[in-house]
Formats: sequence, structure tokens, C-alpha cells
Amino acid sequence: MKRSLEKAKKAVERLFCDTCCVETFSEETAAWGESLHEKGEGETFPCRLTEKAEACGTDGLLTQTEKTVILLYPAEKEIAAGSAVRIRQENGAERRYIAAGDSRIFLTHRAVGLRRDETV
Repeated sequence: MKRSLEKAKKAVERLFCDTCCVETFSEETAAWGESLHEKGEGETFPCRLTEKAEACGTDGLLTQTEKTVILLYPAEKEIAAGSAVRIRQENGAERRYIAAGDSRIFLTHRAVGLRRDETV
């Protein structure tokens, strides 16, 4: 059983052709009582970005679409809700997202929904 699970895990991880970097945030309290938030560079690991576009309505002649973006990544890694995620795709394009919630844990990998990071 354990051996077949390892084979399945390796098969899923072969599909991870993108690379993501999760930016970490730490909170410290200054001597005068103010909370300071520091942004740090997180760990980089392989992943797979999946997007599914759905038509959700029409506004006159234009069809509005909504994208569902999910990030698949190794089971032993963790992306906390609200974390900033920078993804470098296989074609070299870089995208920035924010983890939209808690990740779902599967036997072979984890998955988390993402929303586009509109800040510059």
C-alpha cells in the first residue's frame, strides 16, 4: 500500500512544471507597543497552476467570464490562507496571487484556491 502511494505521489508531482514562492509575513511588537509586520522571502518549490474559465453572464453584447484558479503543490509543503504567492510558469511568465483560503489535503498533494493580487 505504501509503495503504491509513493508511486502515485511521484506521478502527480511529475505534472508540477511551474515554480512558486510563498512570501512569509512575521509580526513583531515594538518596544512602544506598535505591531510591525515584516515581509520575508519564503521557500520555493514546484507546483502546477490550473485555471478554469466559466461564462457567468452577459452585459449587453459582452460575455463576462470568471476564472477559478487553483494551485497544486507537494503534500509536505504548506501555504497559509492569505499568503502572497508568486508563480513562475513553465513559459517564463510570472504571476502574483493571494491564497484565498485554507488548502485541501489529498493523499498525493495539496490544493489551494487563489485570487489575483492586484497590488503593485
